[in-house]
Amino acid sequence: MFTTHAIAWWRRVFCTHPLFIFTWVLGAALHGQTVSVELVEDYGNSYQARATITNDSAVALNSWLVTLQLDGTLDKNWESLYQASESDVDNRVYAFSSEYYNRVIAPGEFESFGFIVRTSSEPVLPEGGLVTRDWEPVFEPRVSVADVDNDGSGPLLGKAQTGDYNYAEVLQKSLFFYDVQRSGDLPVDFRVAWRGDSAVSDGSDVSLDLSGGFYDAGDHVKFGLPMAYSLTMLAWGAVEYPSAYAETGQVSILLDQLRWGADYLIKCHVRNEDGSTAAFYGQVGNGDVDHAYWGSAESMTMARPAYQIDVDHPGSDLAAETAASLAAISMLVAIDDPDYAAELIDHAVALYEFADTYRGKYSESITNAASFYNSWSGYQDELVWGALWLYRATGDATWLNKAKSEYAMLGGGAGNQPFIWSLSWDNKSYGCYVLLADLDGGATYKADAERWLDYWTIGINGQKVNYTPGGLAWLDEWGSLRYAANTAFCALVYADKVNDLDARYSDFAKAQINYALGSNPQNRSYVCGFGVNPPINPHHRNAHASTTNDIDSPNDNQHVLYGALVGGPGIDDAYVDDRSDYQRNEVAMDYNAAFTGALARLYLEYGGYALDEVDAPPVDAAVLLYETVDDFPTGAQTDREWKALWPGTKWANGPDEGRLEVDDTIAYNGSGKSVRVLYPEGGKQSNGSGAQWFIDLKGEYDELYFSYWLRFDPDFDFVLGGKLPGLGGAVSFDDRTHEWSGRLMWRENGWAEFYIHVPSEHLNDPGDRFWWNTEGFQAIFVPGRWHHIEIHMKLNTPGQQDGLAEGWFDGVKAATYPGFDFRDAGTSSAQIAWVFFSTFFGGSSGDHWNAQKDEHARFDQFIVSKERIGYPGKPEDIDSDQLPNDWELQHFGSDMAADPNADSDADGDSDYFEYIAGTHPKNASDRLAPQVQKLSDAFVVDVNAKAGRVYRLLRKLNLTDADWLEVDISATIATDGTLSLEDPSLHGRAFYKVEVTEP
Repeated sequence: MFTTHAIAWWRRVFCTHPLFIFTWVLGAALHGQTVSVELVEDYGNSYQARATITNDSAVALNSWLVTLQLDGTLDKNWESLYQASESDVDNRVYAFSSEYYNRVIAPGEFESFGFIVRTSSEPVLPEGGLVTRDWEPVFEPRVSVADVDNDGSGPLLGKAQTGDYNYAEVLQKSLFFYDVQRSGDLPVDFRVAWRGDSAVSDGSDVSLDLSGGFYDAGDHVKFGLPMAYSLTMLAWGAVEYPSAYAETGQVSILLDQLRWGADYLIKCHVRNEDGSTAAFYGQVGNGDVDHAYWGSAESMTMARPAYQIDVDHPGSDLAAETAASLAAISMLVAIDDPDYAAELIDHAVALYEFADTYRGKYSESITNAASFYNSWSGYQDELVWGALWLYRATGDATWLNKAKSEYAMLGGGAGNQPFIWSLSWDNKSYGCYVLLADLDGGATYKADAERWLDYWTIGINGQKVNYTPGGLAWLDEWGSLRYAANTAFCALVYADKVNDLDARYSDFAKAQINYALGSNPQNRSYVCGFGVNPPINPHHRNAHASTTNDIDSPNDNQHVLYGALVGGPGIDDAYVDDRSDYQRNEVAMDYNAAFTGALARLYLEYGGYALDEVDAPPVDAAVLLYETVDDFPTGAQTDREWKALWPGTKWANGPDEGRLEVDDTIAYNGSGKSVRVLYPEGGKQSNGSGAQWFIDLKGEYDELYFSYWLRFDPDFDFVLGGKLPGLGGAVSFDDRTHEWSGRLMWRENGWAEFYIHVPSEHLNDPGDRFWWNTEGFQAIFVPGRWHHIEIHMKLNTPGQQDGLAEGWFDGVKAATYPGFDFRDAGTSSAQIAWVFFSTFFGGSSGDHWNAQKDEHARFDQFIVSKERIGYPGKPEDIDSDQLPNDWELQHFGSDMAADPNADSDADGDSDYFEYIAGTHPKNASDRLAPQVQKLSDAFVVDVNAKAGRVYRLLRKLNLTDADWLEVDISATIATDGTLSLEDPSLHGRAFYKVEVTEP
C-alpha cells in the first residue's frame, strides 16, 4: 500500500517580467446618450410619463438600462423591464432596461417607454437620467447543492429555495415534457433516450416535407391550433420572466424547442411568389385513425394525411395564432439570430394578413379537427391576439391600433368583455385583456382584466368560479388544472405589471400552482416525475409503450413522463391515477404551456435548484431530507435568516442570541461546513442554551429514519447532560395538536440516552428514558470525535403495542425498544411531521444542569428517509484535525492521538507539516528540508529524499487553476540523500508543491 502526501503551495517565484494591468468597466455610463422625460397625463394622485432615450453617439446601443430619480413611488411601467437589483426604492431611484424588441438603438435613433408614478403632489419630472449602454442582467453563478445533485458530477443552476417547492426543478421538467412530444428526425444528442425518429414522411401525400413539430397530447396527431398556441405561451413566459430561464440553465433548451416548433410552422406555410399566403397546413394525421392505435410513435404504420387552409377554405384563428407564435418566438431569438427573427416576422405578417383578409373558422375548413379542437370561440380573439404579439415583436404602433380596433368587436365590446371562462388554446380573449391592460394601460382593458380575474378570486356581482373543497379553482371537468394554471399565469403577469389589489391575484396564482404541485387534499403532485406520489400512468401512448395495441398492457407506464401536468381532479378533489380516465389523466402541449410561465415567475420569488439531469435516478427515492449546509452562508445567522435557509421552518431559537452559526473550519470528513452550536456558561434549557427549530418534512408519516453527524469539542464538559435532535410530530406540521418528540440525550459521562416527550392528551406512559445499551454495549460520546447517529421511529397502530424505537451509534445497533406504545385513544391521530432540531444543556430546571463554561458542538449531514439510512463509514479524519486516521494510527497508535500543531520530533516542523511532507513525525532525521534556488534557466528545489519514496514537483500558474501540472518526477529513491527537482520553463509567476509517495 502506498500513501501520497503533498506539501501545499509554499513558494511563489516572481521574475522581473512586466505585469500588464487592465480594468474592465461593466455598465459605465456614456455621454453619447440622452434621456428626456415628458408628462403624458396627470391623474391627481398619480401621473403617467414617457421617457425617451436618444442615441447621440456614432455607435449602436445593443441594449440599455435607464436609471431615473422619481418624485414618488413607481406604480407600473411598460415597454421596458423594471430591474429591482439596480434600483434604490427607498430613495426613489428606479432602473428600467430594454425589452427584446427595443433593445437596439441605432445612431441618431431613439426608443421610449412609459411609466406611472404615485404621488400626492404636483408632478416633478426628472430632468434626465443615467444611461448604461449594452447592459445585461447578471445572474447568480452556479452553486453546488447536495440535496438535489443526483450524481455529484458538478454544480447546479438556481438559487436558494425559500418556498414549499423546488420551482427550478419543476420548471426544468415541464420543459422536458416538450422534448418528449417532438416528432420527426430527432437530433443525434437528443436527451430523451426512449424516443426515436418518427413520422419522418409527414407531408409526402402533398409532396411537402411536413416532418417535425410536436405531437399534441398522448396521441400522435399534430394539431396546428393548440401547437401554435402552446408555442406562443411558452414564449410569453420567457418574454416576461427571462432571468428565471437563465438562472436555471433552461434558455438554450427553451430556444431549441421554440425553434423546433417555428421551423415546422414555416414548413407548413405555403407562399405565393409575392410572399402572400397561398395555404397553411394546420393538421397532420387523421384524429379518428390515430386514436384507434395504442402504441409508440416510432411504430406507426397508418396513413398520416395533411390538411390545409387556403383562400377558399379559410382559417383565421389558426393563421392568426400561428402569426402570434412566430412573432413571440422572434422576440427571444432576435439578439443571437436577427436574420432568423426577421424571417419569423415575415411569415407572421403574411399569415396575419391572410387571416384578416380571408376570414373564417379553421375547423370548418379542416373538418377532421372539429371533433378534437373545434374553434368554439371563433377567430375574433386570435385577430386581436396576433396583432398584439406583432406589436410586441416589432414595436410598430400600427399593430397596437389594429389590436384595439379588433378588440372592440369581441363578444362584449371593450369594457364589457366576457369573464366566466379562461385563456385556452381556443379562446385568447382573456390573454388579450391582460396584454392590452399592460401595453396600452387603458381603463377599459384594465376593467375587463380585473372583472375576469375577480371572477376567479373574490367573485364579481355574485358570480364566481367553482372551487373544490381543497382550494382548486375548478372550471371544467376536462383538464381542470390546465385552466387554473392558465389563469394563474395571467394573474401573475397582471399583478406584476398592472395591478395586484391586496396581493389578490398573486396569492391566487401561487395557491393554484401549489395545488398542482402537492398542496391538495390528496397530498400528491399532479406533475409526472415531480414531488410526492406523482402520477405514473398518464394517458400517453409513448410513455406507456405498449407493443400489443392494448391500453391495459403493460400494467404501468414503462417511461416516466417527466414534467407533464395531468388533467387533474374532479370538483370534489377526487383523483385516481388511471390511464383509461383521459379526462383526469390526459396530458397535452397546452396543459403545460402557461403552467411553465407561472413556474418561471414563482421561481423568481421562491427559488430552487435545477437537477443535473431530468431523468437521472434520484439519490434515493425514499429520502425526504438531505442537507449538508455546505451551500449556506458562513457565519452567524439571525432567526429570520435561519428560517429562510430551512424552508418551511416555523420558528427558530438561538440564532438571534448568537448561539448558532455556520462554520467552515470543522466539518464532517474534513470538507464543507457544519452547524456550530453554542451552549453558554451558566445556561440551560431552550431559553438560554443551544438552538431549536422545526424542519418541515412536507407530510405526515408513521415511520421514519433520521441520521446526523455530531462532534462535541475536545474539552467538552458534559456536566449532567443535555438534549440532542430527533424526530417529532403532531397531527401535522401545521396542526400542533398531540405534539411529541423522540430524541437522544447526552448524560454526565457522555453516555447516550433516549428521551420521549409525550403530549398531555396521552393516556399511558410510552416508556421511560432508556440507555442506548440494549444491544450489549453502551453508546458513549467521545469529545473531539465525530459520531454518527441514526434513529428509527415507528409509531404503533392505535390500540396495539406494535411500535418501535431503535438506534445505531457509529453504524452499530445500540438500542431497541419494542412494543413502543405511543398512539392511544387520546393521541390516535399523532404523526411524524418534522425534524425537531433541539439541543441544549439540561434535563430539568435545576441549576446543577448548567454548563460550567462555554461549550460547543457541531452537527452535519442531516438525512431523513423512509428506509434505513445506514452508516457511510468512519470519516477519513474522525477528529477533524487535518490528519487522516490511518496516518495517526501508523505513527501514534490512535486515530485521535496526534496534535497537528505539536512538533513531536523537535525538528522545527509541526506534525501537520510532517504529514503533508510525507515525513516521520517522530523521527527528526526524516525531514523534507526544502531548499529553493532560482537559477537563470530553471527553478530548483532540493529535498532530503528517503529511500523507497517517489518525489514529484508540481506547478500552478494560478491557484484557481483546476489541476497541478507535473514538471519533474524522480524514480523510486534507492538510498537516502539530496534530490533536486527542476522546472526548466522558469515561469515568472507560479506556485509549486512537492508530492511524496511513500510505501
